[in-house]
Amino acid sequence: MCIAQECQVIILLFGLVLCIWGSTSLGEQAERKRAEIQAEPESALKDEALRFVPERWVVEATFAFGGVFAIGVAIVIIILYLPSTVATILALRSGKIATFRDQQHFFLNRKAGDKVFYNVANAVYALIGSASLFFVLFGGILFLFLWPVTSQTMFLILSWCLGLSITIGIKTIVMMLSRKEFHQALVRTRVKASNYNALAMECWQLGVGGGALLSRLCQFLFAAAFWIGRIDVVFLDEDVSLFGYSFDYTPINYRTELLVHEVHKHPWINRFGGMCLMRIKHGRDFGTAAGAKWRLLFVLSLAPWLARYRKKRDDDDDSDDEDLMMLSSVMSPSEGRIERLKRRIATREGLGGRIGILKKNKANGGGIIEESKEADEMAKHNRTGIDVLMG
Repeated sequence: MCIAQECQVIILLFGLVLCIWGSTSLGEQAERKRAEIQAEPESALKDEALRFVPERWVVEATFAFGGVFAIGVAIVIIILYLPSTVATILALRSGKIATFRDQQHFFLNRKAGDKVFYNVANAVYALIGSASLFFVLFGGILFLFLWPVTSQTMFLILSWCLGLSITIGIKTIVMMLSRKEFHQALVRTRVKASNYNALAMECWQLGVGGGALLSRLCQFLFAAAFWIGRIDVVFLDEDVSLFGYSFDYTPINYRTELLVHEVHKHPWINRFGGMCLMRIKHGRDFGTAAGAKWRLLFVLSLAPWLARYRKKRDDDDDSDDEDLMMLSSVMSPSEGRIERLKRRIATREGLGGRIGILKKNKANGGGIIEESKEADEMAKHNRTGIDVLMG
């Protein structure tokens, strides 16, 4: 998506230059046209023509007002791709966004990994479409207010909206007072008064119901104009479909690109690949037993709660739970840290082979058996600096 964002920035700069050039060019044309009309002899047709041709400042104000909103929306969309990408990747890794359990999309995306080439062009044209819609909406509304032909009608609509808003505000206050007086949660405390109040509110809503229509229309219009510019999130719900067609498939290609990058650059794969390469380069000098014990000591000393994740699901050793509990100062406060670590490492990792053999012999009830020389040599060979440190 870095290439897509770079292209979006270039398109934003190009759109800014185009907006300035268009404002100046159309303003000059309107001014010349008005000058030509004013040179004509006085007549009713001349006055009507001057009324239809806007003045230069009207054109410039329209471009400036619409351009500010369009550029602002474009900048916001470009910036939102950064946190959205990070959030989507984390959601995929954590399982919040289903992958293998998503029977509808994931397995289809696995067969269409080449579709990632759609995203650069989709992001660029989506940005152009969203910014253009906001330019037309806000610039067009201001132009209709300033243009003499439609200004009277627009102010009439504005006054109707203001009156409707005031009425809805009063109705909301009355509803809050009546709700407190006649209702307790979902229960009507005063049934008769509550019925009269509901009837009055229904009659009142018939007169101000146009506010709901206007509100939904504006919300859906501006939301659609904004989310058209984003290919990283799904705008329409999965239930919004017609004969199985869900309308909005562009975000799926975006998510496919993230999955393609995750396949090649996932942290687990990078870490495992780095370990393999280091093993090939350094041979037996990398990943030795001593290094593993020092790593275990370091982790369990600074983050002992991580020991719970070392318990495997298919591990049948019942003593592991007790060994893990020994690492907690809450479960065994009287035992020192070094002793707990020594017991844990010796039990789980094989440090001090004698301890493990003694525990096995004790469990079998056979007493202490004399160890072979081979076992002694193996135990001495496996001893590391941690054994010396822990005695």
